Amino acid sequence: MVKSDFPEFFLILNDSNIGFSAASNQAIRLSRGRYLLLLNPDTLVAKGALEEMVRFLDCRPAAGGGGPKLLNPDGRLQFSVRAFPTIASAFQQFTILGELGCFRRARNDYLQSGFDYARPTTVDQPMGAALFLRREALDEVGLLDEGFFLYFEEVDLCRRLTGAGWALWYNPAAEIVHLGGESTGQEGGRALYYFYQSQFRYFEKVFPPSRARIFKLAFKPLAVLGLLWSMALTGLCLAGGYFARIPAERRLRKRARLRLKREFFSRYLREFLRL
Repeated sequence: MVKSDFPEFFLILNDSNIGFSAASNQAIRLSRGRYLLLLNPDTLVAKGALEEMVRFLDCRPAAGGGGPKLLNPDGRLQFSVRAFPTIASAFQQFTILGELGCFRRARNDYLQSGFDYARPTTVDQPMGAALFLRREALDEVGLLDEGFFLYFEEVDLCRRLTGAGWALWYNPAAEIVHLGGESTGQEGGRALYYFYQSQFRYFEKVFPPSRARIFKLAFKPLAVLGLLWSMALTGLCLAGGYFARIPAERRLRKRARLRLKREFFSRYLREFLRL
């Protein structure tokens, strides 16, 4: 359809899904602009947003890139700024330890609780749903790591940019609507497997091998327990009619997450334990 209806565009055709990083790098190598934009397909760009981000970065030559304000489809603010993940934040967010209230401070630090989304600020990592990159900075640190099939590729890139002295900015004057989960949701339980796989790779790049190995060994059983706990809790709430009190959109989202976790257990648990 794109090839026939939009012949003015250059279309890259792959025979298979080669992953987000590898596919993005294909386009980056062919691009010529002084800025690049990694933009998720589940986004709606407000009028003037791209021009505003270019103007904003032009005024900050030390900026390696940045991100706009992201909005939910209903117009509410989407919290899109994160600190770099730590082992403590990973345990809190994605294992049973988080359900028990452990590492709350690490989670708050990672999610940047209290961040002022009303003013421009340097940040560790803007959400990769809409990430502007200065070509000069990208030429210095290299392209996306193609070892990440899905997830964490932009986290790794932001870490390399800031490590090389390039600042990353959040700019609230540019707005983009992010539907959220529309693209990765198509992968079902496999998306969760990719997430874990990429998280392990990220920590293997950041930490010494022994520490990364210990993290992986400790994380796997705790993650499985966390998934089982959340599935049981969601199932009880559905059976008890609790979700009938919340908006239909949230109910659908919770049911979709429950299906994703069930599929992960039925199809990808063995691969996850072998990672």
